[in-house]
Amino acid sequence: MLIIVQVQHEWTIHYREGYLREMMWMEGRGGHASQTYCPGCGVEGGFVYRCTSCVGATMLCKSCILFFHRHNPFHFIEVWNGTHFERTTLKSIGLVIQVGHPPGHACANPDPARRNDFVVVDTTGIHEVSLSFCQCDGMRPHYAQLLRYGLFPGTGMNPRTAATFRTLKLFQILSFESKGSHQEFYRAIVRLTGNVLSASSRDRYHEFIAMVSQWRHLKMLKRAGRGHDAGGIAGTTLGSCAIRCPSCPQPGINLPSNWASAPVELRRWIYRLFVSLDGNFKLRRRLVSSNEKDPGYNDGWAYFVEEKGFKEHLSSEWHLPQDKSTCVAHEAVDKPDREARGLAASGVAAAVCTRHEFRLPNGVGDLQHGERYINVDYIAFSAIRWFKVLELVISYDIGCQWLKKLFERLKKLPASLRPSSLKLLMVLIPKFHLPAHVEYCNRTFSFNLTKGVGRTDGEAPERGWSRMNAVAKSTAEMGPGTRRDTLDDHMADENWGKTKKCADSLLAKMERAVEGRRRVQQDHEEFVASIPAKFVSKWTEEVEGWEANPSGHPNPFEVQTKRVSEQAVRLRLAQEADAADAAEAAEDGVPDAGNTLGAMQPALFVSAGVQLEEDQYKLRMAASQLGNHPTKKQLTNLAERSNVLRRRIAVWSELQKLYMPEAEGIRLRKESASAAVDGKPSIEAYDIPLLLPSSLPTGSKCSSELISYEAQLREGQAYDALEELRRYLRTRAYLYKRKDKSSRGSHISVAANTRSNTAIKRAQQGVDAAAIKYTRAYKALIVLRGSEGSEEEDDEEQEEWRKDLRPLKAGDIRGLSEGLFGDSEGARKISWIWKYRSASVTSSSEEDIESDEQLQDALRVEFLKSRARANRWGEEVTLLEEEMRRTIEFFKYKAEWWTSRQGSTIGGSSLDYVEGFSAYALSQRTVYDTLRLECERRWEEGRARSWVKVVQKGGRKKKVTVEDDLEVGVDDM
Repeated sequence: MLIIVQVQHEWTIHYREGYLREMMWMEGRGGHASQTYCPGCGVEGGFVYRCTSCVGATMLCKSCILFFHRHNPFHFIEVWNGTHFERTTLKSIGLVIQVGHPPGHACANPDPARRNDFVVVDTTGIHEVSLSFCQCDGMRPHYAQLLRYGLFPGTGMNPRTAATFRTLKLFQILSFESKGSHQEFYRAIVRLTGNVLSASSRDRYHEFIAMVSQWRHLKMLKRAGRGHDAGGIAGTTLGSCAIRCPSCPQPGINLPSNWASAPVELRRWIYRLFVSLDGNFKLRRRLVSSNEKDPGYNDGWAYFVEEKGFKEHLSSEWHLPQDKSTCVAHEAVDKPDREARGLAASGVAAAVCTRHEFRLPNGVGDLQHGERYINVDYIAFSAIRWFKVLELVISYDIGCQWLKKLFERLKKLPASLRPSSLKLLMVLIPKFHLPAHVEYCNRTFSFNLTKGVGRTDGEAPERGWSRMNAVAKSTAEMGPGTRRDTLDDHMADENWGKTKKCADSLLAKMERAVEGRRRVQQDHEEFVASIPAKFVSKWTEEVEGWEANPSGHPNPFEVQTKRVSEQAVRLRLAQEADAADAAEAAEDGVPDAGNTLGAMQPALFVSAGVQLEEDQYKLRMAASQLGNHPTKKQLTNLAERSNVLRRRIAVWSELQKLYMPEAEGIRLRKESASAAVDGKPSIEAYDIPLLLPSSLPTGSKCSSELISYEAQLREGQAYDALEELRRYLRTRAYLYKRKDKSSRGSHISVAANTRSNTAIKRAQQGVDAAAIKYTRAYKALIVLRGSEGSEEEDDEEQEEWRKDLRPLKAGDIRGLSEGLFGDSEGARKISWIWKYRSASVTSSSEEDIESDEQLQDALRVEFLKSRARANRWGEEVTLLEEEMRRTIEFFKYKAEWWTSRQGSTIGGSSLDYVEGFSAYALSQRTVYDTLRLECERRWEEGRARSWVKVVQKGGRKKKVTVEDDLEVGVDDM
């Protein structure tokens, strides 16, 4: 290995030296030192120039270097001074850029730029060039001549600065990907110009910012088709330049003609619009410049609201107070007027398409002093007015407070913003934010418990902010207009990126939804099978009534029974511990266990052995809890219990010789292997092998009658252990909830916390003991009744006990409402320990459940949550299928829209302009046709591959597609 490393090191040095040698070769004239003629024209001598931007860096004469750079005038060249190369410019050796004519062509009537002072910002650096305009007949304005040459002028009148199109495009793309600022990019260009005296280059930083802003604005208008619209740029309306979400419902574009007449009780919810609101206090702007000095170009045509109307509304309503929160202490509500010194905008609020994370038109606006309702109301309904839908679901992290007087505040909004077509407005709280709210909000504003919302989580703005925050540093020092235009451009890029990925994103969502629906539905069916049909029917009727009319029915997810007090729980645990100690003391006081066992029947013999095994476990736990420094009394008590247990085992072993003679030989071999030392037994009483039928070595013979007895005992033991396990889990869950609610804060005493922790520890010990007991019984059952059946074995062919009893894993030991680590409420599965059919906890008789109000309450709430999970996953599949259909229809609409707009009212009658406008429209049609075809191809492959599940119908397995499944009701999925 050392030799290999040494060889690799030597080869690395070899290559490094070779690379460096060739790089140094390029610092000289290379192979041209002995050359006597110019390779370009063949003329002898004078070839002292080379271009560092061209491939090969061939040395040429002056006339050749100028000729070859007619089409590349923004390269830097070097000249050989006899000892080394020096940087020079094409301008210094006579290159003149003539605009208004093809490159290389002279103009009969040139008009040199004023004082021959023209600067071009290019990706290669900042260039001072000699540039002439054309003054021939039919000449076009200077800005038009520059644009046709691929140069973007710094101003429309007498321009002296320009940037190449490729520079502006490169900066725009880099800013999207790296979130870099104008200054960082411009400094890099300056260093490319000269990395020694960079400051000597002509400063065009402010002109560069202006050109970037104009470039972004014009590209937005071009892509929005404003040049193809009959009204032209002057006819641009608010929000019309924003990139729309292809999957959201848009009447007249991607909804069927009869969508508004769909029955409310059936499937009108698939045409709902989902919108999320949120504030961001990182996208702030410092108190620099003003709207008068920097008004911006977009003026509400994209994602930001129109500034003038927004400010007028704020000034008219700013004096109104904001109500305090009646939920938890939301800073956005309780401290909306916190000072933002030195800031013109403390952040922004935005409305986002919840299910697809698209920024909505006119859905972004500035915040001044926190997240005030008047700001959020205006921004939210500015975005919503573009969607003439009947049902709207708004997600907002303080929605419980924002909703309270919303309809009163809507009356104060401008008439154009008030929703007129809405028949249902529903406000919910995002899933991640919901646990921070009070219990009432968790029941009332939950996506998980609301019908018709699928698996929507409401957290779309948070994911978008994580990307937009990267540009916060560069926009904080901008003027108001430049900042809005810059953020508009970044939001447009995000929307376009999501548009391009519709095929992949919706396919991935559908595959997850189909699998999630199958898994959760199966889990729900198993749980329902363990509950008497009477309660299932009753609870289903209650929740359906609440879903149809939440205000007219009590919330069925609310716990109705009064919980027992913590003191009662602690008392019960203490009594159980005392009872166990009393039983052990009674056993210790038996004078002659042998007389009891003398006439024992085989069934009682096995039962006594199983009991001895349990007593061994209790003694082992008592020994493990002694600690490092036990008292003499503790040691004495443990020794007495050990002696009593050892005598009982000895008596039982004598009886075992009659029923299991083969066990005697095994025991003798084990005892000889572990001889006593100094008269003391070498093995503890709790480690003495009992050699019950289930623990005999493989190949040992045993009476089938004894095996049957132990199997029956072990089965009962397993069921009893599960009963204990569930009881202790319910107790532990209550204690944790009680401690969280009552044992926090500085006013809580250490003693109260200690009592809570002690009670929880005792409950946990019960959980652990029950789990060990069950595992011991299950393993014995596997030995006694054969190995586990294969996974392919049908239920009808399995033994009855296998339907109920399974291997108990660590992840299975959790409460009725607890999921695995990382599981959300919608993806949570109920542990199998709460679902098995033969148990007495969930499949008890109706009378047993009726008599236990707390159990009935827990089962009802968990049943309703399980039903809600199944319904939400089913709804998600339905919503995604509809969104896929809408996406394809949207792309069809856009392709047809561009096809119908090949002409333009601003293009004139010139054939060149007509061709240009037509070519761009048809290229855009191709873009949307390509997106549509990709969606159709990918989704058809997905249907054939993943959207098929196998179901059991009439004893036969049948493949059912998503389309078939959608024909059934949501509750049937």
